[in-house]
Amino acid sequence: MNNLKIRYLFYLVISTILFSCAAKASKAEINKSSDSEPDKSETIFKQSNTKKTKSIRDAEPFYPIDESVEDIQDQINDLKSRVIEYESKINRVTLDPNLLQIISSPNLTHEITLINETIVQGSILQEDVDRIILKTQIGQIRIEKSDIVSIKEIAANSPDLSFESEPDQKIYDDKRVFSGTIINEGMRRADFARVIVHLWDEDTNLIASDSSFVDGSLVQYKSGIVTDCAIESGSTAKYETSVFVSDTSDVRYITKEIHFNIYE
Repeated sequence: MNNLKIRYLFYLVISTILFSCAAKASKAEINKSSDSEPDKSETIFKQSNTKKTKSIRDAEPFYPIDESVEDIQDQINDLKSRVIEYESKINRVTLDPNLLQIISSPNLTHEITLINETIVQGSILQEDVDRIILKTQIGQIRIEKSDIVSIKEIAANSPDLSFESEPDQKIYDDKRVFSGTIINEGMRRADFARVIVHLWDEDTNLIASDSSFVDGSLVQYKSGIVTDCAIESGSTAKYETSVFVSDTSDVRYITKEIHFNIYE
């Protein structure tokens, strides 16, 4: 009986020792496998960190963020061309021909002769004991009176129309006809000159009025238009104006005007 117990204990001890050795070997195998194969989660994390630290300059932007010097210069040149085009449109302003003539031919009212025989034309703006300020075609100049020989007024560079005398008047049953002569004493031709006659009653109420062009010089303009109602400088022209009004009208006052234009 005792031999049986001893044998049983012997087998139990042997079994325990074998089981412990097997457990240690399994654990060692697991540790070895862990050392040879890295953790996947750690690998993913390291890759994620690698991507995050990548420079933004190496990435492809969704819009261009850098411009070269050539690109900026092209933009500046484009803006310059637009400004030039805009200024050219502003400068191409259509002006009235009369206004252009006034600009190119300013009103000259005085002619001054200097001691060196130079003649200066312009308009006197200011004058004192020692000097005068003269406005000329090239601007304002100051002239000492000690350098002046003479000063005389000159006619303006524009038409100066007037009636040579009171008009002749003929009265009919249904109209009155006025006729006479106009003279141009200015330095420029008057174009499309016409006479306007007004008839008034005792209380200066307008009864009737009418106009007519003069019978003047024949002129052909650059536009191709031909007219015979121009009056050259120093010339005269006849006119005849009919105003339709009844002979029973109480006409007490008669007024007349001369209108004209300036072309070329």
